[in-house]
Order: sequence, then C-alpha cells, then structure tokens
Amino acid sequence: MGFGSLWITYERRGDFARLWGDLRQSHFAPSEAKWNKVKPKTFDFFKAAVDAFFDHRWIMFHCIILGKNEVDLSLHDRDWDLARRKHFTLFLANKLVRFAKPQKFYRIRVDPLPSRYKKADEAAEVILRNLMQQKRNLRRETIHSLRTVDSRDTPGIQLCDILLGAIVSARRNNATAAAKLALRDHIAGRLGWPSLEFDTLPREWKFNIWRFWDPTSGTPRPESTKRSIAGGAG
Repeated sequence: MGFGSLWITYERRGDFARLWGDLRQSHFAPSEAKWNKVKPKTFDFFKAAVDAFFDHRWIMFHCIILGKNEVDLSLHDRDWDLARRKHFTLFLANKLVRFAKPQKFYRIRVDPLPSRYKKADEAAEVILRNLMQQKRNLRRETIHSLRTVDSRDTPGIQLCDILLGAIVSARRNNATAAAKLALRDHIAGRLGWPSLEFDTLPREWKFNIWRFWDPTSGTPRPESTKRSIAGGAG
C-alpha cells in the first residue's frame, strides 16, 4: 500500500489549474483522472499529464510505499485502520520537517482517508500541528489547514493518484492492460530508470519514493535506490 503527495507553492495554484485545464481541452480525458482510468482512448491525456509534471520544476511528487506484511501490527493495537492513519500522518510530518522553514505555511488537501473514523482528517491536523511545535524553529501554525476535499474537483489529487497508482502497480505486478504498462514505462523513462521498481534517496525533491523498511527486522532491504534525472523548467 502507499500514500502519495503532490506539492506546489500556494502562488502557483492558478498556474496549475490552467495547466490542467489546457491538458483536458487538448486531449480526450476522463471525467476524473485516476490510475484506473488509464485506457487506450485516454492514454494520450495521461501521457501528457505525466510530461507536464516532469516539465514543470515547481510541481513535486513524494510518496511512501509499505509492504503490508512488513507492518508490525502489535505497534498499532492490531488495527489496520490505526496503522494506516499513523503512517499517513508520520509520512506528511517527515516531509514537512524536511521542507519547512519558520516563514513557510502549508495548506494540505486530502482525499477522504481510508478510515472508519469520521474525523480522521481533523485528528491528523492536530497531530501534525503538535509535531511541528516540537521541532526547533517551527510552530503549530506551520500547518495552516488540513481539509478533506472531493478528488473530482481537485486536479492535484488526480495527478497524485496517477503517479502513485503506477508506482504501486509496479510493485504488485498486477497491471496487464497495455495502456497502463505503457504509462508505467513512460514514467520510468522520464526518470531515466528501466522500471518503477526502485526507491530514491531522501534528498530527491522532484520525484521521491520512500520505501518503508524496518532495519531492525532482520530482513534485507526490499528495494534498490536510484537517482533520478527528473528535473523540469520554469
């Protein structure tokens, strides 16, 4: 399983909306762009969306990937729901601490969290604020807000779903459709990789895959790490 995140500066939100709108106007696109909507008739749109991501320096994608058999449920009250929420929140906290500076504030918009807990987003916001406060030079206000939104109206979540879907699919090896396999190969090609079955160094800022692994587990590290050639202009 995995969680993905798309990062842009607040000042660029209008640029991103226009970029996404142009992609939809110039290509045949599904009503909501998601990994499971990659089909032969929509492939050109998805390919163009991937290229737009890599061609614009100010859009970043970071994700965390976990093998479910590697999660120690005894640390989470034997509860998968709790385990997912904790990994999601700590993933965001890890990324925020790496990027945050005293003058930065973050507005976080999320797809409905996969949880039976109705206020999972509110709990995540409180925990993130508390974690920020514990870090030197950061404040609770580093988290401006965390809100659940409808992905159908949120292009950033849609692009995130496309990239995360390709990465998870490569590890599950469950994609057989030619269009999905071709899109996976295209993403890997933009990274300069032979496939998507690698993780990245923590400092990779444009396209970052964090493969969760417990070094005390006694098992070998599950993936090899690669540098990416992903960049982007303007």
